[in-house]
Amino acid sequence: MEDFFMYPMIDLHCDTIYSLDANEIQGNIIQNDGNVDLRWMEKAGNVTTCFALFVELGSVVSPFQTALRLYHRFETELHDAKDRIKHVRTASEIQETTHSKAILSIEELQILEGDLDRIALLADWGVRLATLTWNYENDLGFPHHLIGGLKPFGFEAIGEMEAHNILVDVSHLNDQGFYDVAKVAKKPFIASHSNCRAITNQSRNLSDRMIKTLADHGGVVGLNFCPSFLSEDWNANHIEDMVRHVVHLKRVGGRDVLAIGTDFDGVSGDLDIKHYDGIERLRRALEQNGFTTKDLEAMWYDNALRVLS
Repeated sequence: MEDFFMYPMIDLHCDTIYSLDANEIQGNIIQNDGNVDLRWMEKAGNVTTCFALFVELGSVVSPFQTALRLYHRFETELHDAKDRIKHVRTASEIQETTHSKAILSIEELQILEGDLDRIALLADWGVRLATLTWNYENDLGFPHHLIGGLKPFGFEAIGEMEAHNILVDVSHLNDQGFYDVAKVAKKPFIASHSNCRAITNQSRNLSDRMIKTLADHGGVVGLNFCPSFLSEDWNANHIEDMVRHVVHLKRVGGRDVLAIGTDFDGVSGDLDIKHYDGIERLRRALEQNGFTTKDLEAMWYDNALRVLS
């Protein structure tokens, strides 16, 4: 069997920067008591992690100023560990860098506060993907549990994001907004951390039609490790539940839609896989369920790298 720990991986979503800033976890990017730090990234080998600047609208006065503070925290964390992790912006930088890598993402695009010019600023920061919403209605559209399509500003933002090579991320967006994105997107769009609604009937998960639409647009779905997205029985075997979702994703959307979006440091519950070194268990379980080396290479790395290109 191929040595797992030398195999590259891209995780499309974690909330570690927010959780450090909010003191939900203690420590820093080098070592903390959460799910993601350099100990686990280095133990698992060649890992690229998308660190989200997450803004919770219901608890902040200025979404943009909050995002700016989180961005400075991200910069400080990477500066303090500069010999061990690098902020990467392009697929070529991901491939060329031999140590751990960080991609910057946004979770809650209300940080634009109605100013499309801020998308160019986000691109200057190195942001490569952004969710249009989180769990609140905003200037762009509506979250998964509410009704309503994209608002005019949401449509405008998509074009500006694509012009600045920022991937449109539909995780947290509702179904009407999803199909509005699909109508106007000229480039692949993604669901960085979502699962299959046919397996777990949760509004944060994607219907089969949505999975197929994403695949048809060249996008990917990052498998979310949240217990309540994996199974309606939180006490179930999460590895087995993960396999069920991945099998379904492949059946509906094909190999090229598979990706990983752990949601580490942003999910609650008793996680079966708590750190990157434990993802070997998922890999082995998928192999036992007929997944080939090419399937796993696609899910772990190749597909995410493609959409970031």
